[in-house]
Amino acid sequence: MTTTTTDPAMADARQSLGRAKLDDLFPEGELFRRSVQTFVALLALSAFIASFGLYQDSVASIIGAMVVAPLGGAIMAFAGALVTGRSRWQGISLLQVALGALMVIAIAYLVSWVMPDPLGLTPSLEARTSPGLLDLGVALAAGGAGAYVAARRTGSDALPGVAIAVSLVPPLATVGICLELGRPDDAAGALVLFLTNFCAITVVACVVFVLSGDAPSREMLRERHRLRNGFIVALVALGFISIPLVVQGIESARATIWSTTGAPIVRDWVGDRDLEVTAWSITGDTVSISLTGPDAPASAAPLATSLAQAIGHTVNLEISYTPLVRDRAIAAP
Repeated sequence: MTTTTTDPAMADARQSLGRAKLDDLFPEGELFRRSVQTFVALLALSAFIASFGLYQDSVASIIGAMVVAPLGGAIMAFAGALVTGRSRWQGISLLQVALGALMVIAIAYLVSWVMPDPLGLTPSLEARTSPGLLDLGVALAAGGAGAYVAARRTGSDALPGVAIAVSLVPPLATVGICLELGRPDDAAGALVLFLTNFCAITVVACVVFVLSGDAPSREMLRERHRLRNGFIVALVALGFISIPLVVQGIESARATIWSTTGAPIVRDWVGDRDLEVTAWSITGDTVSISLTGPDAPASAAPLATSLAQAIGHTVNLEISYTPLVRDRAIAAP
């Protein structure tokens, strides 16, 4: 039987190398002042681009805002500070993220105040007011990609910010726009998306940094305790904030199943009538159906009974009908 021993010198060397790989996340002196100036300038430009892009429903503009935004670098610094036990940088990077988020919200609010009020939210805005589990998956993948680049020093310096800002700046801009439009519920949904993404990115980045050998050694007890406590807080926050996403995901899945089950029942109810179903949705216990055509719909009572039997509970059926007169060709005598 053979046993292997770990050379303390080699362990310390690996630990020093791991910490050195993350040193670029923590500039000091003049480099720190320049990084702050760059952070503020690029984040402000990104906020303007994202706000205009959300108003125009322009995918190209929103992607441009993602490329410009440097917010991901601050989150990587926060995760790196947690892993390496840099207490001072934990506070600096967290404050940088918080102030940066407030700046994006304020700029978006200003843009919305100057722009004329739209008739309704654009699809790009709507997509960020109702976060789901897929958004959490994007944040987890983005956090892993950004942390891998930071730990391995591969790719360009902008790649971590590009990989992570995709899930951060547009939701923050949505918060500001919705607040100015007097839609606090939509603003809260977008804020939940941002907070979920922030916690997910932090947790995954910590895991990647630890696996890359950046965690404190066993001799550094104080730093290891700080890492453990910080990781637990981030993990608990992620679990708590993810609850609305899980609820939303369950409701969306249930609505999809019910829609699939109820679609043939609605078609049978329409039957041979000259009617077209223009809209069909299920929200909670309410089933909304919009019809148009020359023929008036039949009584809704049988449809409500059939849907309730298929779904498994009583439904509140809402039917709207728009009469439509079709032009009929008149044959010549």
